[in-house]
Amino acid sequence: MSRTLTRRAAVIGITAVLLSASTGVAYAADPTVLLPVGKFPEAVAISPDGKKAYVTSPPDAIVTVIDTATNKVTNTIEVDRGPFEVAFTPDGTKAYVANAYANAISVIDTASEKMTATLTAGTYPLALTVSPDGTRLYTTGRNTVRVFDTGTDTQVAEVRFDTDPAALAASPDGEKVWVATESGELTAIDTATNTVVDAVKTAASGDLVLSPDGSRAYQNSGTELVVTDLAAHQVVTRIPGLQNGYRLAISPDGSRVYAGSRASDTTEGTLAEFSTSTNTLLRKLPAGAYPYGIAVTADGSHAYVVLAGQAAVAYVDLRN
Repeated sequence: MSRTLTRRAAVIGITAVLLSASTGVAYAADPTVLLPVGKFPEAVAISPDGKKAYVTSPPDAIVTVIDTATNKVTNTIEVDRGPFEVAFTPDGTKAYVANAYANAISVIDTASEKMTATLTAGTYPLALTVSPDGTRLYTTGRNTVRVFDTGTDTQVAEVRFDTDPAALAASPDGEKVWVATESGELTAIDTATNTVVDAVKTAASGDLVLSPDGSRAYQNSGTELVVTDLAAHQVVTRIPGLQNGYRLAISPDGSRVYAGSRASDTTEGTLAEFSTSTNTLLRKLPAGAYPYGIAVTADGSHAYVVLAGQAAVAYVDLRN
């Protein structure tokens, strides 16, 4: 089953399970701060200045804004249908939202916290990333990665694939955008030519993050964290320990990778913490019902974890 269909099924499945259960915050297994957001939230991103966290809610077509200093919800921004991922420009002036149900990208002006434009983005865009210099936006679609100029918010290129792109990550030097595909390949787009220049078979099509130096890629295969040496073009190791693994986050210093994990027979989930120096699973922290998107604060001390089954975001202390 493709990642697109899997994600559709996941939302439908969660809805079915939780219609007869509370979507409040009763599942919390520890004194973690819980923040209410939209229904079945999907992803979270922290603004470059660290002051705001944006959380997407596909059923509600909203982005919830959290003040990270107070951990209070300060606004909800209406966007196009089916918001999944969100990404900020490096200067923090814009946020882009992939709207899978509307086949569009919403552009948010972060100063006014309003949607200011809608970009046509092809069929079912789920993932996006902004180049390190802020000049380009890359979005996934059916068999396609589209490239937009962020200054004009117009499409400037289209890169075709034989299979669906599932996740994106821009290299820190801005020279490549790595694409995890449904076929289990990690493929690189040369950002100067907008052509495919590299491919590594990883047998994983899940979420993707890169180390701060761009030398390694980490992918979520659902049951393992797959570590790839991008210079050597080979998988270094596969670290077991995940169950129904979904989204990933990497700490700003690159020392930790985090993933949500949940056994199939329970809604209760954990936040799995991996060491990138030893390539081992260090621990699992209580998270809540259906942990999805994750964002780590700039100092690495806390994580915001989206709880799709609780219409909430957990603020998890990573220091203990």
